[in-house]
Parts: sequence; structure tokens; C-alpha cells
Amino acid sequence: MNRTPQQTNLQFFQRFWKGDIQVYESHPTSRHRRRFVLESLRRLAVTSELFLFDYGCGSGAVLRDAKALLQLRDAQLGGCDLSPEAIEIVQRQFQSPDFFVGSYPELTRPIDVAVCTEVIEHTPEYSLILEWLHRHLKPGGMLILTTPSVPMDPPDATYGHTQHFVLAELRVLLEDIGFHIEYAARWGFPFFTLQKYITARCYRQIEKHVLDTPLSPSKRALFALVYYLYFIHDFIPLGPQIFIRARCKPREAPHK
Repeated sequence: MNRTPQQTNLQFFQRFWKGDIQVYESHPTSRHRRRFVLESLRRLAVTSELFLFDYGCGSGAVLRDAKALLQLRDAQLGGCDLSPEAIEIVQRQFQSPDFFVGSYPELTRPIDVAVCTEVIEHTPEYSLILEWLHRHLKPGGMLILTTPSVPMDPPDATYGHTQHFVLAELRVLLEDIGFHIEYAARWGFPFFTLQKYITARCYRQIEKHVLDTPLSPSKRALFALVYYLYFIHDFIPLGPQIFIRARCKPREAPHK
């Protein structure tokens, strides 16, 4: 039986979030994506009413880091995810009513900051997600977006990816929706590019010996070494990762 992209994602992440979450959270590229999010958050003027929403919140790593950085209360945090297991994980960490299972939740308040990291490559409905985020952001609200750039490698389908993006085309899409782009860049050349090349050709071995095994001290040390090596990518605007920071433009008043 053929599975839809959403069914593929659910199957993958239900297994994923039941495994060793520390492996994913400690992975060097995951840490760099969170670093980009935090660097963007440092630009904010934080108020006691700020509402941060993580679209595709997973295990809550971004939310934990953002809460600590900005000194937010649990009630200032929210998020959604396709995986009920992921939402159970974040609800154990944060006492907030604004966590939802599903793609397009009904919110009772506007979003000041929306984080959407490694989500839109998982569904052909990516434009609907970006439109949903735009509708629910306050005018001037910040969107922090990360996603892979082209090309797609064979393992990407295993992760439930349906497409990767050309940065220039993604910029145009966001601007057409109503975002002002503050920052947009590719990242990850040469070492993350090499990592993806090796993963594409040795995926089963990497899955067995790296992804599906606990975070041992030796693996933690290797991940840390690679994480610091990858700082070189900040100086080379090329690679298989896209980082975008954008603002929601003021909406035009309806014509009478």
C-alpha cells in the first residue's frame, strides 16, 4: 500500500520520538539550527506578553533554549506537531495550553515569534503552512525558518521529505505571502555537504551505528568535535541548509 507523505512522516517520527532523543538533540547540525534560532531571538525586544510558537516543535529543544535565553514563562510558549508522542514530551516540560497535535491548530492569540525548523520539506502543503504562519503572526512578528536546499538524496525520502528548496524561489514565495526577508542564506559547505554525501551512500550503516544507538560518551565527543568544526560554514554562503529570518508585513486594510 502506498503511504501519503503525512503517513510516512508519522511512521518515521513515532519511532523517532520513542528512541533516544538525545542523539537528535546533540547532533551537530541540529545544534547549529538551534544556534541560528537563538541568534535570531537575541534581536528581539522581549515583553512579558511575548508569545513564541514552535511549528513542528518535536521534543521541545528549541523551546527549552528559547525559554532560558529570553527568560520566558511557560504560558508564553506554544507549538504543534503531527506526532502525539512529541506533544506528550513537550507537555511534560511546559505548563501551557497552547500545544497541539496537528497541522493547523486554532489559536486564541496572535504569535510574536514563529519558529519553523526542518518542517516544510516534509509536506507538499508547505505553502499552506507558511500562509498559516503569516495569518497568525502579529504585524512585524518574526518568522525563523530552516529547511534543506536542493538536491534531495535517497535517504531524504526515508525521513519523509517530499521536496527540497531553491533559496531564491523560497524567498519569492515568502515575499508573495507577505513576509519581509531580513536574512536568507545557504549554509553547510564543505563539511556538512560532505556529511550528506557520505550519508547518501552509507545510510543503512549510519542508521544502525549512529542514529539508532544511544548517545555514548564517545559519540557525544564526536558530535561535539564536528559541531565546532562546522562553525567554518558561517563564512561560506553555500551548502545544503537554508536559514531564513523574516518579518510579517503589516496587512492591508480591506477595501470598503
